[in-house]
Amino acid sequence: MSPQRTTPSRTRSRRFGTAAVAVLAVAAASCGSDSDDTEPAASDAPATTAEPAEAEAPATDPPSTDAPATDVPIADDSPYIVEDAGDAADADPGDGVCATDEGSCTLRAAVDEANAIDGEQTISLSSDVTLATAGADEDANATGDFDITDDLVIEGGGWVIDADRLDRVFHVQGVSLDLSNITMINGLVEGEGASGGAVFNDAGALSIADSALTNSSATRAGGAIEANEGMTSLMAVELSGNSTGDGPGNGGGLHLTGAGTVTVADSTVAGNTATAEGGGLWNSAGGTFEITNTMIEGNTANGAAPDSGGGGLYNDGGTMTVNGGTIDANIADGEAGSGGGILNNLGDLTVTDTVITNNTSVRAGGGIEANEGTTTLMSVEMSANSTGESPGNGGGLHLTGVGTVTVTDSTVTGNIATAEGGGLWNSAGGTMSVTGTDASGNDAPDGPDLFNDGGTFTVDGENV
Repeated sequence: MSPQRTTPSRTRSRRFGTAAVAVLAVAAASCGSDSDDTEPAASDAPATTAEPAEAEAPATDPPSTDAPATDVPIADDSPYIVEDAGDAADADPGDGVCATDEGSCTLRAAVDEANAIDGEQTISLSSDVTLATAGADEDANATGDFDITDDLVIEGGGWVIDADRLDRVFHVQGVSLDLSNITMINGLVEGEGASGGAVFNDAGALSIADSALTNSSATRAGGAIEANEGMTSLMAVELSGNSTGDGPGNGGGLHLTGAGTVTVADSTVAGNTATAEGGGLWNSAGGTFEITNTMIEGNTANGAAPDSGGGGLYNDGGTMTVNGGTIDANIADGEAGSGGGILNNLGDLTVTDTVITNNTSVRAGGGIEANEGTTTLMSVEMSANSTGESPGNGGGLHLTGVGTVTVTDSTVTGNIATAEGGGLWNSAGGTMSVTGTDASGNDAPDGPDLFNDGGTFTVDGENV
């Protein structure tokens, strides 16, 4: 029988090298052959005396078990069970046993083991966890955040991981991390370039489901999550109450850097704040960002420049798709902040089957600001959005520069602009096409529903 290792609440098989397997095989082959108490079976044939057979080869001793194993340890399928809320390290990473010097299994000890053993591992939480080992600028899981260096699955069981403002919670270093049913709170990363207050996905594959990330902050970007390229997927996730500092301060909930891919589905992004752009979510120039059936609510971007803002969403030249859900009560409140709900800056934005309502901006585009680029709306309800007084154009949507806007089968109603274009505002160099859309009941001193500042603007094929 294989020797066993035991940690509190579970038993899990220890790994063997080939020499140890050979010892077990030899022992098994010899079992039952040493006893001489058994009577021989009766026979009708005359008894004969048999000579012992000559051995074909001399007996050999079993292989020595003293030689070091040459293979990287590979864990079995049973998870490491974290039952200790503390933060002590593993006593012997790579031995397949999650155990601190005191014999308990902490999350840090489990991650130590998972990093040391080749292949995807699984960790299950059975208690809350609190970071207690200070030291933020370290990448070997010794201090601060949990550094993930090999593929890992963590099943949260509804428990809470509290970073206690010592560091973020997880740093994913080019591998895959799947998190489910976990609440992550109180992450903090400070200093120049500090990003990802709760989770930093550094060119890895991050998947989070049925979880919440709240009350975390980062100086540079990604109050809750920073994705540096790689792939990031959120399913039924709450990002709330997260924030960025001022360096530059983008993506209060989540920020994507570089040519990565982000998908957000069936989630809630609420009450996050960015000092500059993208109070909720921020997409890079090379990024692909898909948002499906998600509530973007009550987020704020404080950027003062005309191309800053995007209280709910900010697309910085990449490809952003929004399908379903609601973008509600977001704010771009900087001195010339634009795009209370969404700011599409030089990118490709498509919004379908979505409600955009109650968003506000200071300068322009209470619901949406399109700074050049391509903006496409299909079956969208844009209502009750508004602008401030700087100058206050495009209560529903405002186009700046040489861009293209297409609005199809939508409603643009009840929006308010302080100056021009209560519903839709087109720039001198812009092209705006509206088809099958109800643009009525909006309010502005000049052009209550529609305003064309010299560009090409058509409604159902007729020039405005």
